[in-house]
Amino acid sequence: MAGVAATVVALAVLGLVHLVQASFPFPPLGLAQGLLRLVPGPVAVFFIDLLGHWALRLFAAGFTLGSILAGGAAAILVARAGPARRTRAAWLAAGLLGLVALAGYRAQPGAPSLLVYGAVVAVAAVAWVSVLTGALGRLERDPVPAPASGLGRTRRELLRAAVGAAGLLATGFVLRKLTGGIGDAGGQPLARPAGAGPVRPAPSPAAGDDPAAWNIAGLTAEVTPNRLHYTVDESIIDPNIDRRSWRLRIDGLVGRPVSLGYDELLAMPATEQYVTLQCISNLVGGDLVSTAKWTGVPLARVLERAGGAGGGAVRVVFHAVGGYSDSLPLAKALAPSTVVAYGMNDRSLPRAHGFPARIIAPGIYGMKNVKWLERIEVVDYDYRGYWQRSDGWDNIAEIKTASRIDVPAELTSASDAGVVAGLAWAGDRGIRRVEVSLDGGASWVPATLRRELARAAWRQWRLPLPGGFQGRRTLEVRAVDGRGDLQTPRQAPPHPSGASGYHEVDVVSS
Repeated sequence: MAGVAATVVALAVLGLVHLVQASFPFPPLGLAQGLLRLVPGPVAVFFIDLLGHWALRLFAAGFTLGSILAGGAAAILVARAGPARRTRAAWLAAGLLGLVALAGYRAQPGAPSLLVYGAVVAVAAVAWVSVLTGALGRLERDPVPAPASGLGRTRRELLRAAVGAAGLLATGFVLRKLTGGIGDAGGQPLARPAGAGPVRPAPSPAAGDDPAAWNIAGLTAEVTPNRLHYTVDESIIDPNIDRRSWRLRIDGLVGRPVSLGYDELLAMPATEQYVTLQCISNLVGGDLVSTAKWTGVPLARVLERAGGAGGGAVRVVFHAVGGYSDSLPLAKALAPSTVVAYGMNDRSLPRAHGFPARIIAPGIYGMKNVKWLERIEVVDYDYRGYWQRSDGWDNIAEIKTASRIDVPAELTSASDAGVVAGLAWAGDRGIRRVEVSLDGGASWVPATLRRELARAAWRQWRLPLPGGFQGRRTLEVRAVDGRGDLQTPRQAPPHPSGASGYHEVDVVSS
């Protein structure tokens, strides 16, 4: 227990620095990221399919817990060294743990030098030795406790460590708040430089519906707040990029390679558009899908700054900070709606959503909407990105027509809601019609659609329940896209090109 207590305090020291300076790598997460690179693609996909955005969180939490247990195991060896050699053994163990922590260093943008990182790890090692030797010394002064008093001492040591760790982390949160580090989950106010090119605003949604009619408890909002927008990444640690030093390089098969700074990108003429993004790992009826208003520069304009794509160009590749990459066919990359985005719901991109810039390609699954963009490369071959290489995901990745029942929820009373409501989306093809079955697919009734926010955005739908709706029922939903094509009923898993099938909910009514 003394070793566990010492390790908790040491990790709190590292956590304090990480909270104050987000770019400082937290060693357990760095180690977890390194191990994650070795995990086979199918294994990673299995856990993402099973746990969604909790997969990486649980992996990181498990690695942190493992670090605490490793510190406890090291302390057992120190205790067995005996009083005469205990201090030397403690420093040796701390040195070995420190070397392991150094392996968690990641030279990402904004990260301190390895020398500074090592100095902080050394401070944490000193804290580990101090807490451990202090606890063992107290045990030595009372070597043969009664069972009850022994348990009490264990609790006291853990309580001391918990209080100390909590104090350090609270200090970190306060300092982070004072320095403006907290609040980035929603982005910062979007400020474009003076004299910037015009922004073409998103078209106003068609009028004609009563907003009050869509105020349905449990129905997902038309536009997802930044803090609630889904995130799924192959990386545990989000890059922390300084806008002042960031440069976006455009090269490959272009007329002349160039690089743009953040303010240069924001100064270019831009567009706004509502786009629904969906993770390719999203299950039928899942929540790895969200809608936001994105502000950015059409990718075609960015390529024009480099003289445009040259002859023989096949795909445009997007390289992210940290090594992730994916690509789009040239025609999709040059489409007016494909943008290098820097704004999300009228704010700068939050760190988790790709600050300072990312790709938004309407109608394409999220894995190709690359975040933390640092390089755009035009190539003359069928480039395969991270997920295509590691697990064979589809390289076209067009979003399938999908629909979801939000209200009523599974195994709840339909009578309480009095209405069936939800969402439907079809990439950038739009939604023409939504139909609901109240009898497990035997018959279908057209639902009322809300105004179209944008062709590339989802649409809310609702259907009042008829009178006499009683007993246990299976509700199903299906949609027809803007081309007139019916959503496929064929059940398919997310791999390799996205899940399909009708979403169904079992409800009761009396």
